[in-house]
Amino acid sequence: MSKLSTRIVALGVAVFMMSMLLVGCSGGNKSAGGDKTAPQKVVLKLGTETATSHPETKGSQKLADLVKEKSKGTLEIQVFDSAKIGSMKERTEGMRLGTVDISTSSVGFLASYVPVLGVFDLPYIYKDKAHEFRVFDGEIGKEIDKKMQEKGFRVVCYFDMGSRQITNNQKPINTLADIKGMKIRVPQTEASIEGFKALGAAPTPMAFSEVYMALQQKVVDGQENPLSVIVSAKFNEVQKYLSLTNHQLFIQVLSISEKTWKKLSPEHQKILMEAAKEAQAYEREIAAKEEIDLIKTLKDKGMAINEIKDVAPFAEAAKPLREIYIKKLGKDAQDMFGKIDSVRNK
Repeated sequence: MSKLSTRIVALGVAVFMMSMLLVGCSGGNKSAGGDKTAPQKVVLKLGTETATSHPETKGSQKLADLVKEKSKGTLEIQVFDSAKIGSMKERTEGMRLGTVDISTSSVGFLASYVPVLGVFDLPYIYKDKAHEFRVFDGEIGKEIDKKMQEKGFRVVCYFDMGSRQITNNQKPINTLADIKGMKIRVPQTEASIEGFKALGAAPTPMAFSEVYMALQQKVVDGQENPLSVIVSAKFNEVQKYLSLTNHQLFIQVLSISEKTWKKLSPEHQKILMEAAKEAQAYEREIAAKEEIDLIKTLKDKGMAINEIKDVAPFAEAAKPLREIYIKKLGKDAQDMFGKIDSVRNK
């Protein structure tokens, strides 16, 4: 055989071997049946406002664990606690823009995008915790989701953040006179600001990440949050008095960017929402159990705790806020108040 023929044969063998190698590599992207492409792994980032010990973050981690299990690892959620990927304001705006995948946000804060949601942040709007859950787990919750989708978010589930209470460094709060003029840090929501004005306090809105230092440096006299947040944020280190006002039953909305949602496959969308139901039940259960123990924890840590025996004057002082919202938002607010009241005693 001539040298030229030898080279041609060698070249042919090399081409054949290379083609077989490429076929083998492409086969690695197919399922066992050989006719389906293996699902691409999707990684989402979820941001919370609270520490790892808080039910909100525990519930978010439960969601991540369930999603990973149900998707067999093809959908992963990475949880970033304690505002590590931005404040609530930054995370929520990031979801609208599509730069943040999933985040927890208070209902009141979401009123910046859907104004009528501000009514859910008003003091003493619910009869009790069962009434609150009926509101968010029923038709009203579905209506909230629909309104949010129009603004670039989609409700994943509703977490329970307990009842909001007031702490301060001046005195126990037993009457409206006790809170008059007191500088209380409140969330950056209109309902919270107007609510504490109605109670006679001097509300001071600021980001949650700034609260501890503001209390420590006496920029404000006090703050209001659920017991779980007071403990996890260690506000007891810089506050003496805890007054159990139960002025707001607090829901935290876990939502996903609509842009992120549309990128998910139908299978991943289904897995996420199924896991969310389980994560919501888990979070609410541990939130209820923990709240029972938190008062003792704070007492053991040295806080002076008092329970307001008659909240009727506080609730009465907050009533005019309904009319303010009806004048501002018109029929939307009036209808929403009616829907909330319609499930009060069911």
